[in-house]
Amino acid sequence: MIEIKCEDGMFLAKGTFSIGIAGVYENKDFGEGNITIDIELEDLLEDLQEEDSYFYEPLCPYLKDKGEDGAAVAKGLEGYYNQKELEIQENVKQINDYILYCLFENLEACGYPFWEIEEAVLPGALDGYDMENLAHEIYDGHESIGSWGFEAFDRQPNNGTIEKPDLEGRLREQYPMFNFDGLYEAIEQDCLYLNGRFMSFQFSDCWGRNLLDAAYDELDENLTPLDWHNH
Repeated sequence: MIEIKCEDGMFLAKGTFSIGIAGVYENKDFGEGNITIDIELEDLLEDLQEEDSYFYEPLCPYLKDKGEDGAAVAKGLEGYYNQKELEIQENVKQINDYILYCLFENLEACGYPFWEIEEAVLPGALDGYDMENLAHEIYDGHESIGSWGFEAFDRQPNNGTIEKPDLEGRLREQYPMFNFDGLYEAIEQDCLYLNGRFMSFQFSDCWGRNLLDAAYDELDENLTPLDWHNH
């Protein structure tokens, strides 16, 4: 959960914000950490004067009757974003599966040799494989994630309104050698930006950034992902 205050027309956050396996973003003090509120009071108040505010429409129930007082508006923003974090926690399975969908869709698309990353493979898990034809043995023996997971995970809400398959469970069956738990522990948080209805976050792995290198996405008010990137 975060606290938000208004200072000189800018909004500053303090506290933590959790996004599943992408990790916990934290400001130990107001404005000091990796959480940024990309909103200015003047711009917000001007935008709210519009009949249909694109950036702030979902926040209106939290901002109504706050007037132009920065401290009051800050409390409204605080309520909205803390509610979004609760929704993420309630639907963390869908959030996590979405991130895994993006990662493994990328890996499969280019046949990326993740087994060359020592930390990514469980000890002894490749015993019995043909080491000279690993790409074929690992990637070609099953249906690609892109073909069966697209409709559930590509630009779909992750707020529990759509029933989705157990993607992590299937991936663990298809890739029994992959160190999923180790990857989760290896993820480091880069930054989180809160900007009206949008929340954008970036993270990397500490295995040399070989799997997740400044991986980025943006969620809207329905926790729908809009802009996945992974350098």
